[in-house]
Amino acid sequence: MSDDPDTYSDLERALTRLVRRAFLPTTGDATRRAAGVNLERATYVTLVRISDLDGGRLSDIAAALGVEASTTSRHVKRLVDAGYVEVTNDPDDGRARRYTPTKAGRDALARVRRARRAHLGRALGDWNEQDVADLARGLDQLIDALEADERARA
Repeated sequence: MSDDPDTYSDLERALTRLVRRAFLPTTGDATRRAAGVNLERATYVTLVRISDLDGGRLSDIAAALGVEASTTSRHVKRLVDAGYVEVTNDPDDGRARRYTPTKAGRDALARVRRARRAHLGRALGDWNEQDVADLARGLDQLIDALEADERARA
């Protein structure tokens, strides 16, 4: 691959547009309305990670999110208070707690995912299935490469 930074300018510009679009308040508001779920973006992401870990400790969740435990603790507390996450004692360490999604939490995730997929379906409705699959594959490759670069620089 090229070492010339200009090679990546179109990609950087497109990613900037994508991230800006994803974080627009109107985007999140529309998804929450469509899903009938009132989860802020950061709380939703926390619930996704808790679901992925299914029984992770707070430190595991924070590491998966790449944020401090104090930040994670606030989001987890909101999810527990909303009934989306349950807390249990860690059988391996009585001082620690484990966090798992409740049925309500799993249902909320499913509704948000359906709403997000419907939005993508409307936006990409004139794309063929191969183009959608190629985009997903390319994004996965990009994420893997960025994560590998981050690990190499750590």
